[in-house]
Amino acid sequence: MKNYAKMQAAILGILAIVIMASSILFLGSAKLNTPPKKDIVQLDSGWTISHGKKTYTVDSLQDANLGMVNNKEIVILESTLPNSEIYPASIQFRSILATVDVYVDNDLIYTYGHLIADDKKMVPKMQNFISLPTGYSGKKLKIVMVSCEDEAFSGFSNIYFGTFSDISTYLLQKNRLSLIIGAFLCIFGFILLILAPILTFSDFHDYSIIFSALTSLSMGIYILCYNDIFWFFTDHASIANFLEYFSLFSIPAVNAGFVMSSKQTKHLLLCKIFLIVDVGFMIVTSAFHVLNIIHICRFILCLHILAIVEGLSIIGSIVITIISRAKSRKEFDTRIYSTDLLIVGFILLLGCSMIDIIKFNVLKYLKMGEVNATISFMTIGSFFFMLCLLINYFYHCIEYINESTVQSQLEGLAYTDSLTRLSNRAKCELSLANTKGRYTIISIDLDYLKYTNDNYGHSAGDTLLSGFATMLKSSFIDASLVGRMGGDEFIVVLPYIDASRRDTDLAILSELMNYRNGKNSTIHYSASWGYAESLDPSLNNPSAQLVYLLADKRMYSMKKKHHNESLGRLYSDLMKSQVSKEVSPSNA
Repeated sequence: MKNYAKMQAAILGILAIVIMASSILFLGSAKLNTPPKKDIVQLDSGWTISHGKKTYTVDSLQDANLGMVNNKEIVILESTLPNSEIYPASIQFRSILATVDVYVDNDLIYTYGHLIADDKKMVPKMQNFISLPTGYSGKKLKIVMVSCEDEAFSGFSNIYFGTFSDISTYLLQKNRLSLIIGAFLCIFGFILLILAPILTFSDFHDYSIIFSALTSLSMGIYILCYNDIFWFFTDHASIANFLEYFSLFSIPAVNAGFVMSSKQTKHLLLCKIFLIVDVGFMIVTSAFHVLNIIHICRFILCLHILAIVEGLSIIGSIVITIISRAKSRKEFDTRIYSTDLLIVGFILLLGCSMIDIIKFNVLKYLKMGEVNATISFMTIGSFFFMLCLLINYFYHCIEYINESTVQSQLEGLAYTDSLTRLSNRAKCELSLANTKGRYTIISIDLDYLKYTNDNYGHSAGDTLLSGFATMLKSSFIDASLVGRMGGDEFIVVLPYIDASRRDTDLAILSELMNYRNGKNSTIHYSASWGYAESLDPSLNNPSAQLVYLLADKRMYSMKKKHHNESLGRLYSDLMKSQVSKEVSPSNA
């Protein structure tokens, strides 16, 4: 049985991952790409580069050994525009932390970033689209970039030639997978934020969902910003660029918070220290940037070092915890399985993020320039982590439903009268303690129970009780409580004060009893009742218990009348019995 449960949980987990991953990969595949209407040309060769005192020609722009470009340094790229009949034609390239000027035959046709740089603010990275003038074919193209930060960039992006619509479509389709995964993470994060108050303040008390939501949102926003997808939807490049840095700087903090709140490690103090340091670092750097004291881009290297140290420490701590739990685990549990899967996903996320961090710095300081760096590992790692998180909550919800079902069954046994299937005395008293507002309480006493038990047996008495309980449930269909207080005493709580509705329900009860009495001469249904309301003038701000006592007191006036009727029935039954005895010998 244990192996079957383990295999079933494993199959469900793998199946969910395969289905969701296949869907995402299909939506992000090149099969859905729209072909360009006109040719898109990558202007990679024939460039002359000037940087400082050096001027050289390169066979490929991607192989240019530019070196690190620091503040106020000027980089100039010169080439000849292709002979083409494309119109209107544009060129596109990406700039990082630099102003841009573009000339065609020494005529300035495009400029970017100078006003921002004059205000001493951080010049954001930019997808530069430059419309070329008519008659551009064969003319000289000159691009001048002036760095506005130290270590601003160390390489060149691809430069594309074509129409604006074709290039825009190509860039979006090139980042289709990042768009799909980033959008999925953002939507998933928003859903978790909506569920967070419910799960946090319910019986779950799951505070990790808050950090799960923030992790998903941070990763999703960063993926969309880094791949310049937000650029296509906003003209405010500075806001999009700051959002990219802020989401990046928040990732270590939310990761540490997730590990701490989900208790996936025994070293919670270490996670608390990381969380405090990360939150402080994020707030201080953001404040410096907003106040224009120090631009947030200057802290990237510090963030990378901090992230790698924390990532290695957290992975090591989690591995130690997993080994410790594995030694003490005695049997399979789907919750433990889903938690282990979540841990694997989280470790993969941290590992992939560190790979991209190392790759970014290698490209920036040692090789071809960080402008061509991607975050493909982080994208896939964050997506897999969210899948594991989704499966984890799926298993936990199933377990919660099972526990709730068992709990409701146990409560049914504890709070239900076994004979009548009504609420028992314990449930009635609990309900009375929680009853507030406007309500009516009816105290009902079943007549003839002792008489029926004494003359027709306890089986007939049980039939009388169960039949009367059925009538109560049929009569008071809108009652908040129908219960048996014990013996022949019953209670009904109506969640309103309405004499007409109350009297109608009581009339239905009387009609049902009369109907049953007409069909059975042995068991006779009769009841006495009294009622009281929460706003009764004889009571001053009463509790439900006091209202019930008043209803019970009023019930006895009706019971006295029925008591006299029951004496008459007893005399009638005795006479019938005597006649029956006298007739029997003569018949014999």
